[in-house]
Amino acid sequence: MSLRIVIYDCLMGYSVVLFDLDYTLFDSALSERDALQKSLDKISINLTEELLVEYQKINKRLWADLERNKISLERLRVQRFEIFLGDLGSDQQPLALADTYTHNLGLCGSLLPGARKLLSELIGKFKIALVTNGVSETQRHRIEKFDIEKYFDAIVISGEFGSAKPNSPIFAETLRLLNHDSKDEVLMIGDSLSSDIAGAADFNIDSCWFNPDSKPLTGIAKPTFIAQSFNDIWEVIRYDSNLFISEL
Repeated sequence: MSLRIVIYDCLMGYSVVLFDLDYTLFDSALSERDALQKSLDKISINLTEELLVEYQKINKRLWADLERNKISLERLRVQRFEIFLGDLGSDQQPLALADTYTHNLGLCGSLLPGARKLLSELIGKFKIALVTNGVSETQRHRIEKFDIEKYFDAIVISGEFGSAKPNSPIFAETLRLLNHDSKDEVLMIGDSLSSDIAGAADFNIDSCWFNPDSKPLTGIAKPTFIAQSFNDIWEVIRYDSNLFISEL
């Protein structure tokens, strides 16, 4: 059994579009690298490629724990640096580094090329919401710095709401803020199979997996669509020639 993308005309339409932020609209890889470099510079640690990879492994593991409700966001924020500094044998304070990194993370990076154009095309035509896992300070700084709040009818940040994707309450809260009831008209767009796509499936709404790097489709949750570019996403949302997944 394999999967492919097929194109065909579809009569269904969406009135509500939910967007993830990190790695979907925002270049989080660039933000992470730059923020970590700036933060480590302050404590005289040089960020090598090896150290970056080590940090990413720690961070990814803890975010997976967060999605499974095994750790709180605040604990994640500090624990990743407890482990990271411990592995380095450093006597630096993890909390201080965590605070510096949280601040820098909100100031580094950029929107992905084409993200603003897509949002500009959607505004006024659909109800649009941002549904993002993350620390409030970091995400709010990004939203303000890159002037994207104007594109959204609702913004829900897990660090403010108290529940993260893939848990259904964060999706329910988003629809409540949008004053929208019909799940049939809702599309979730995100890069994460474990949070965006699995969360959408559990909440019984359609999903579009943003996969510009052509990663293999793994796990139980299957997206309704796969998009490899913002042009693909626009085609999905317009629903005149949608990118559906078809099992062979």
